[in-house]
Amino acid sequence: LITNNFEAHATRLLRAENLQQRQQLVMEMRDSIEIVHTAEYGNFLRHLFPAFYQLLSEGTPQFSEGPEQKVRNMLLEVLNRLPNNETLRPHVPMMLSLCMKLLETDNEENAVICLRIIFDLHKNFRPTLEREVQPFLKFVERI
Repeated sequence: LITNNFEAHATRLLRAENLQQRQQLVMEMRDSIEIVHTAEYGNFLRHLFPAFYQLLSEGTPQFSEGPEQKVRNMLLEVLNRLPNNETLRPHVPMMLSLCMKLLETDNEENAVICLRIIFDLHKNFRPTLEREVQPFLKFVERI
């Protein structure tokens, strides 16, 4: 993953011609996740988080193994491994709402990753997310 080319990488991710190409791009990101521990973290989020959000929110949940499930799972893994610091703060509301949606609609494997993300976000951004606690507790109550 070239650090000064996040925008191009996001575009390729969204415009991938097939699932195998998209899967390869996501694997590259997952395998070079250490970039988020550098000064490039803000650029990574600015360009790639919207692409991740679009793919996960507009894609169809998968309930069997296959390339699309692998892509969805790896995208969530990348989101789960992002440092919960001030650089992430502007993206927290969208990430939380995405994970809450996926928690209700996606498969169990992806839902577990969403739970981890939700817990980490609430733990690290508690004052900002106080009004989001009740919807989460209502979800837990339903299940």
